[in-house]
Amino acid sequence: MKNLLKPLSILTCLLSLTSCTLMKVSERTQNGYFSSTKHASTIKAEKIDLDEHKNILVVPRSDNEFVIGMVKNIKYFDQVITFTDLEKDIVKNNKQEEIGSIEGRVGLSNISKKYKKFFYITFYKPSDKKLQLKLINPETTDDLFIAEVNYDIVWSGVYDTNTYNPLFNEFIKYIENNSKTYKR
Repeated sequence: MKNLLKPLSILTCLLSLTSCTLMKVSERTQNGYFSSTKHASTIKAEKIDLDEHKNILVVPRSDNEFVIGMVKNIKYFDQVITFTDLEKDIVKNNKQEEIGSIEGRVGLSNISKKYKKFFYITFYKPSDKKLQLKLINPETTDDLFIAEVNYDIVWSGVYDTNTYNPLFNEFIKYIENNSKTYKR
């Protein structure tokens, strides 16, 4: 029995180590993309002049320094802020009554139409094995861009280079194809 427990405990430790989630803000490599071990797929890519709305990109959660750092390292958007920062700005400028509800996509649309134009970026899990990066135009609530990557929490883990960097690389390609000012 002792002979069986030792290999099982080693296997358990190895599995727990490989299934960790590790993400750190990366710098782009010389080719202008983030280092990655695989590619993501573009599911949707609406043609739009991104330069008209590049002044602000809003990230949903205020605790997501990773996403904020990665988007800043793309070096396209003038300002990358959290939704909490946007709410504080609305209150600071005494616009909450004028804007009305800020809940959900309707709220995003209200803010964009009545206060400031911006884009909204978020992640979405359509299934247990897929992760999507979405760029949303709050004014219309349309998904402008969707990139998707397959991932495996148990065997390969969720890391910046195998999950998130491929999504951000597809996002860079989308920006390049829809901006006259962006230079990778």
